[in-house]
Amino acid sequence: MSAGDQLQELMSQFTGPAQGPPELRLQAIEAVPQLFQPRGGISERHVSDLIKAIKAIGALDPVTVMVVGDRTILIDGHHRIEAYGAAKWAAPVPVMYFEGTPEEAVLVAGEANSKAKLPMDNHDRQNFAWRLVLIDRHSKAEVAKASGISEAQVSIMRRAKKTLGEQAGDFSSWFRARLAANGKDLEHNGEDEREQWMQQVAERYADELTKKFSTKLALNPEIAAMALASYFGRKLPEVYGFLREHLGEDDRKAIEVDNDEF
Repeated sequence: MSAGDQLQELMSQFTGPAQGPPELRLQAIEAVPQLFQPRGGISERHVSDLIKAIKAIGALDPVTVMVVGDRTILIDGHHRIEAYGAAKWAAPVPVMYFEGTPEEAVLVAGEANSKAKLPMDNHDRQNFAWRLVLIDRHSKAEVAKASGISEAQVSIMRRAKKTLGEQAGDFSSWFRARLAANGKDLEHNGEDEREQWMQQVAERYADELTKKFSTKLALNPEIAAMALASYFGRKLPEVYGFLREHLGEDDRKAIEVDNDEF
């Protein structure tokens, strides 16, 4: 179901702002990330920090939810909910209730993430704005304010949506939607385009690391590994698997020999 259809469904079930108990069990809170999680994904480092906080002090600040029919929808606090689950938290968690419509909640979720400790990067902001354009229930100014991009960029997205017509909803990312709107043949060039995009992003990240740390990471691989372990948290095994793909055959053999010696 598309984000627009999900919002339409929530609007049809919504009868007005409602309150509930101040604490809820995790199973009672329903996440709808396509609508209310503007950031592109979960920060494992942030989740790891929150898990430590839960184990040290217990329950965290209330998450924001709203009552829609017989459902309780998570509006803000996805990292906290993820951390509760990872920490196997069994007790109810504190909540606060959003007093507005589902349409307003989508915008508030975007604005909250733009101002939060972990603000959305440009990639996330553009994807969130594209999602709002697909929903087509908010003004250009509202989309720009909620996502943190310019109104001019929202206009470009609206033109792309018009160009793509019924196919617009097939593209969850603005990057691919823009390529399609520009007449790119994604069926033929999709993987090549993706590889090229990934390489460009990786090189930009590498440049940013160099500017920030110069040679400190390269000269201190053990400290670099500790920093990456803290940053990636539960995703570290997955990252390790991808890193192995970038090793040459000789390097892999050398590592295997070193491991055999222990």
